[in-house]
Amino acid sequence: MATFDTRSFYTRGDSLSVGDSREHVERALKDSGATDVRFSQRGCLSAIAFRACGRQFRIVISLPQPNGTSGVQSDVVEAHGQAVTTKAQELSARRFWQAFAFSTDAKLAAVAAGVATLESEFLAHVVLPGNRTVIDELEPVIASAYRSGQRPSIGNAASRGTD
Repeated sequence: MATFDTRSFYTRGDSLSVGDSREHVERALKDSGATDVRFSQRGCLSAIAFRACGRQFRIVISLPQPNGTSGVQSDVVEAHGQAVTTKAQELSARRFWQAFAFSTDAKLAAVAAGVATLESEFLAHVVLPGNRTVIDELEPVIASAYRSGQRPSIGNAASRGTD
């Protein structure tokens, strides 16, 4: 496993573009031995997929949403409001992607230090046969267990995916 020198990344704050943060995540994953790192986006969802340790991983994240436009009807005020909203959205997106990069760095640092395995750090995002992730399979099981107060039967989640 590679070690990371992320000091310059951290000190630049939210001045980093979304692209810079995405490139940082891609480089960090590849430096950790991941292959086939891919980004995709559909609407407000973004996905990062990669292969590592004999597994496929897919992380789907919801991107920050626009706050809406100004309720003032004046053309001048509305134009100014849209510019402010656009800048706020851009700043929000930069902060979001930098936070995602930080969390990825933390996971990879734990793996590099031997504190955890790559699979344990990204377990929720392991792609199972049938193209669903662990979190896709377990979220409804966990929600049901909390609603019923009964211990979940994880075996039911596995058998449900083979129907």
